[in-house]
Amino acid sequence: MVRSSLSHGTPASRLFFALVASAWALFLMPVQVVRAEPSPTLSAEDRKSLEIAFELLENSLSAEAELKWLVIFKKLTFQGPAKEVEGIMKKIQRASETRAKEFQSLRKLAPSVTAEPPPSPMGDAIETAAQEAGTEELIFSSGVFNIRFLFLQAQATRMISVVAEQAAKVDPNDQRSGWLREVSNEFENYRDELVDIAKLCSIK
Repeated sequence: MVRSSLSHGTPASRLFFALVASAWALFLMPVQVVRAEPSPTLSAEDRKSLEIAFELLENSLSAEAELKWLVIFKKLTFQGPAKEVEGIMKKIQRASETRAKEFQSLRKLAPSVTAEPPPSPMGDAIETAAQEAGTEELIFSSGVFNIRFLFLQAQATRMISVVAEQAAKVDPNDQRSGWLREVSNEFENYRDELVDIAKLCSIK
């Protein structure tokens, strides 16, 4: 009698039992747990290394992004390919400005490396001396373009390239390390361009 009532019940009752059966089937199905990928981690030593590298890289990109020297270029007498020099310096300035902005966001990715490294009197002294040397090459060049400034810029772009390359080897974040390798290649190419232009300059 029960069997008959179940098979010949009202449409509503048949729907009810179908829903109950479906619910039990779903309940009894094996559940697959999706595990999130573990966040990349950094050892204390690697974090310290990246803090130093990132701070140096960010400062260098910011300095190149300013390139106030382009204004001074117009007041200098070039003994060589003036248009080529101004062209490469504008490329470096624009690229540095873009990369500096990108880097500010990338530093916050896990594992975040946004802290400043401990003060380094020796490092600060070296950086100050380098900046002063670059300024002197521009201002005190007797109105004549000094080829040594090209080599100073070649050294600056080379430093950015090397720091980015070495940081990429330590950084466990794939997105950031990939970006660092791109920056390394990009600024190494700028360095090569600067050297090639310097070869065209006549030294008097």
